[in-house]
Amino acid sequence: MTSNISNPAITSLEGVLSINLATFSEPTGDSLTVVQAKQDVPFSIARIFYIYACGEGCERGAHAHRQAEQVFIAISGKFSLGVTNGFESTEYVLQQPNRAIYVPAMIWTRVYDFSKDAVCLVLTNLPYDEGDYIRHWGEYLATGGKGTL
Repeated sequence: MTSNISNPAITSLEGVLSINLATFSEPTGDSLTVVQAKQDVPFSIARIFYIYACGEGCERGAHAHRQAEQVFIAISGKFSLGVTNGFESTEYVLQQPNRAIYVPAMIWTRVYDFSKDAVCLVLTNLPYDEGDYIRHWGEYLATGGKGTL
């Protein structure tokens, strides 16, 4: 489903991209996956963080960033990544360490349904700045997003 997005602050979900990361496997079974800034991800990496030890029902995110771009990778286990621009929504299940999802700024993002062994690695183009976050759905809608969460 697509909609005409009238507010330029809201990004089309077409900007959310699935990235296959280069992986090199050895005959012994081990693998090496590479992530290079401005090649595999479309930005210079300014911050790296990871989410782990999430219990049943754990949900992270549930916010948008005004400027920050992010890349999500399941280093271990699996989790779901939900994205919406207020008009359309998509869910990704990440469970392969050589697959990443790029999320541009102004996309509402939720991370949930973590397996017990899940490790969610997140790469961003900006250092942490609380002012970059839109943490309330109503505020996000006021920027131009419409619809339901």
